[in-house]
Amino acid sequence: MSDVYTLVAFGTAILVLVLLIARFKVHPVPTLFIIVTALGLALGMGGLGTIEIITEGFGSTLASVGLLVIFGCVLGKMLELGGAALRITEEAERLLPGKKLPWGIALASMVIGIPLIADTVVLMLIPIVSVMAHRTGISMMKLGPILYIGAYVFTSTMPPGPGPLAATSLLGVEIGQALLWGFVVGFPGILVATFYLLRTKTHVDPKPEYVDDLDLGAAGSGGSGGGVDTKPKTSLTLSLIPVLFPISIIILASFLVPVLGEESTGGQVLGFLGEPVVALFLGCISALPLFGRRWHSKEVLSDVFEQGLKLAAMPIAVTGVGGALAQIIRATGVAESIAGGIETVGISPIFVPFLVAAAVCTITGSNILGVMTAAAIMQPLIESLGLSPLAVYLACATGAQIMKHANSSGFWVTTTLSNMTVGQGIKSIGVASLLSGITGFIVLNVLLALGAV
Repeated sequence: MSDVYTLVAFGTAILVLVLLIARFKVHPVPTLFIIVTALGLALGMGGLGTIEIITEGFGSTLASVGLLVIFGCVLGKMLELGGAALRITEEAERLLPGKKLPWGIALASMVIGIPLIADTVVLMLIPIVSVMAHRTGISMMKLGPILYIGAYVFTSTMPPGPGPLAATSLLGVEIGQALLWGFVVGFPGILVATFYLLRTKTHVDPKPEYVDDLDLGAAGSGGSGGGVDTKPKTSLTLSLIPVLFPISIIILASFLVPVLGEESTGGQVLGFLGEPVVALFLGCISALPLFGRRWHSKEVLSDVFEQGLKLAAMPIAVTGVGGALAQIIRATGVAESIAGGIETVGISPIFVPFLVAAAVCTITGSNILGVMTAAAIMQPLIESLGLSPLAVYLACATGAQIMKHANSSGFWVTTTLSNMTVGQGIKSIGVASLLSGITGFIVLNVLLALGAV
């Protein structure tokens, strides 16, 4: 079978995949299954052979990532229902008041966006951000997108977000390394995007329903509560522990286990605790005090875990079928054909995962799908292209930020709840996401030049 035929079949499969998901709104899971099956048959794997490869790829992928996604989603739901996300945002407002307020919102969004997807962050916090805009007179065209972009970038670059988790599993990247370098390429992008948004001149008032019923006494007192929640506040320490504890222990284990020695008692204990599945589970346990005495109730615990499992179902399914796609690519020689084509064209290999992720995100509207799909496509290409798994991961993560527009749920959630028009959303969210992705990719290329990744 010629390389030309292989490349045409693969290119057609990817094009149909994107069209079915983006244009015809077919669910990603059956779409991926259809495409993977058709690709296997077209490339001569045979019916039974194709199904065997799909099953192998699906099972091996979920064996490594399934529990990670589940515990990551459960942790995110616990932070939401336990009031930790709101508490972190209010503290950010207190620390950075007045003209510094947008940076406080950006800070809170970054912290909360590590375990939560950006859409959820906006849905949870847009009421209090609207109150902040009402009290300070700052345009929602600044504050709404700033709330979104911090979480959006870190959801794209750092585990335990479902996209990065799946990508690290597919590419064989250590979670500690993904956390560290995901922050390094993501943070500058957030800074550049926030600076851009702060230069916005158009004034947009918050939606009336968020401020019309505002408690005037609370609003005029200068307190940080924003007048939207009079219940006792969750402790800031308790709010931060579930976010920072698993991240810290994973990074700590990544660097200290080689120093202590894997066979030493300290190395074994730290290695066990630093296993991402264990660390995320411990993060969930550390979030229980957020519920006070309610966590003793079986009903409360069951409800929290059930809601987290509902969130996990979609990324688990997509990740599994994405693993099947990677297995088909490995088994059929597509990887070698693509590598040869890239060498012929002369494009720098690092641009390939970046552009693939950017295309998937721009066309489908999903940064999570962009990271996953690009990682699945690139996994078999790593060795032949001479790229490290970490570099490919970071290229996928930065490319998947480009760009948010009218086919994205996050775009619509942020635009409508911030009281913006579609045009204002494109100028703010769309351009900010473009800038964050390009900035992160520039940082990645600097790291490559320095030999850091």
